[in-house]
Amino acid sequence: MGNKNPPDERVVYLALKNVFKGPNAGVRQPKAIRRLISKSQEHGDVADLLKAHNIDTICNTARTLLTEQIFESTLKAKIRFPEVFDVSPGQSAEREASEAEAARNEANAIRGVVQGHQEDVRNVIQLEGAVETASVEICRDPKSSIPKRSRHAPSLFPVYLPFRTQHKLLVKVQTILEQACFAFGQRVMPDVLQKNRWDCPESAELNIWATEFLQRQSEFADRKSNTGKPLEKLFHSVADVRHTAVHRIRVSARGIEQFLLDAEGLATLLEDEVCLKSLTKLRRDTQLVIGELERNKHVLSSKLGETLKRTAAQRAELDRIEEEAIAEMVKEDGEYQVFAGSNLEQAIVSIDATAVALENEISSGVDDIDSVEDYGRV
Repeated sequence: MGNKNPPDERVVYLALKNVFKGPNAGVRQPKAIRRLISKSQEHGDVADLLKAHNIDTICNTARTLLTEQIFESTLKAKIRFPEVFDVSPGQSAEREASEAEAARNEANAIRGVVQGHQEDVRNVIQLEGAVETASVEICRDPKSSIPKRSRHAPSLFPVYLPFRTQHKLLVKVQTILEQACFAFGQRVMPDVLQKNRWDCPESAELNIWATEFLQRQSEFADRKSNTGKPLEKLFHSVADVRHTAVHRIRVSARGIEQFLLDAEGLATLLEDEVCLKSLTKLRRDTQLVIGELERNKHVLSSKLGETLKRTAAQRAELDRIEEEAIAEMVKEDGEYQVFAGSNLEQAIVSIDATAVALENEISSGVDDIDSVEDYGRV
């Protein structure tokens, strides 16, 4: 039935995190909690938890965590269980390296689009995809040819939004910025609108506006200090928002955050408060989601680390048992050799004794015959 003592909250959180997610994180009724746990009782972590503890105590602990919204927010979980989210220096360095590689590949992909080298773009995107998915593919493929004992835990970084989400987000940002650019053009650059016959925000794409702004940087002379970066870099970045959205280039979460910051910079430059508020809200909402993704990856890495430690200990114990079994076999074989040798030696001694007895018996028989013959002569 399992231990009736309350289980460690951290253990319960890690085991049931995947049970109480989404709408299930809002469950509070004991019966519903028990039903969800029972439904997942065949799953590895849940099964181990149920073996170690009574289901009633597990349900009580789970209800406490649910009531305090620990399953709903990885931020609250991090405050409750900081050790679960710890990142080693090695992991941090590995993440920075993967982020840097992703950024280089993304920049190359966008540059390829701008230059029109579609074949180069496809190759770069494949390389970029490898940064995101190569390690994950190891997890997806249970038939990996890597020997089990040398298998390296894959990195879950960089962080990526689902591509559908990324595309919708960047299209929205592009639309908001194009509206702001058109409004700015109406106020400050009406000649550009008239020359190009742009009569609505949809008339010109964001990268076209960026080119116009680059050619008219004097219009922003008294505003550029508020953007946080040189105007040329800012305009190139917002143009890249369009290229990324239109050409479906996969960008890491860090790249998305930079796009959103630069979009806010452009809105500030254009002095469009409505646009700025919309973009600020989008950035904050996006950062919340990215933060959840990052913390969830840390939890998964922590769980894997504990599992690897546990399996390493089990493997060491199995190795010890194996070594003991081999040693015991050799020992018993040696003992049996001694036993068999002793038996044989006893048999050899027995043969010698039998031979002596036989000689004595023969000798005694000869003496008896001689005595009879002597008696007959008398």
